[in-house]
Amino acid sequence: MKTSAMIPRFAFGALLLCVLLTAGARAQPAAAPAAPRPEFKVVIVESLVRGPGRKSDYDRMDAEFTSVFEKRKWPVTIKVERFASNTKDDGIQLRVFYEGIYEEAPGDLTFHAWMTLDDHGTKRDFGIVKFRYNPRPLQSEDDVLDHVVRGAAELAADKIESALFQRDAGRKP
Repeated sequence: MKTSAMIPRFAFGALLLCVLLTAGARAQPAAAPAAPRPEFKVVIVESLVRGPGRKSDYDRMDAEFTSVFEKRKWPVTIKVERFASNTKDDGIQLRVFYEGIYEEAPGDLTFHAWMTLDDHGTKRDFGIVKFRYNPRPLQSEDDVLDHVVRGAAELAADKIESALFQRDAGRKP
C-alpha cells in the first residue's frame, strides 16, 4: 500500500540520481581539440577564356577535384586556388597547368593539363595528364564536361596517393 510519504521519497531519490548522473557526466575531462590538418593546395593555372557550359573551367575543376580528393579521405584539408602566383612553395601543392578540353579523335573529349606535385620542397612532375571520354548521344554538355574533369581528377588522385599516402597495394580506390 502506497502512502503519501513514499511518493516524496521516490521523487527525492529520482532527483538525487539525476543530479549525480549529471555531475558525473560533467566531471569527465573534455576531449582535447584535434590537431589542425595540414593544408593541401590545388593551384589551377588557366587562361581567362570561358569555356563552354554554364560553369567556368576553374569552377568545374574546383568542384570536381575537391569532390574526388575528399572522397579519398586523405588526412589533409583541400584548398583550391586560381593562379596563386603569390602562394609560397611550402606545404603540399598540386599545380594544374590547364591546357583545355578538346577532341583528339572524332567524337571524344580529352582533358589536358600538365601537373606537378610539390611536397614540402620535393617536386614531382606528373607530366601531361590526359583523360579521354566518349560522350553518349544527347548527353548534357555540362554533364560531359564534369565527367571529363572528374576523370582527370581521379587520375591525379591516383598519382598523388602513390606519392604521398602509401595505401595498401591490393586495395582499389
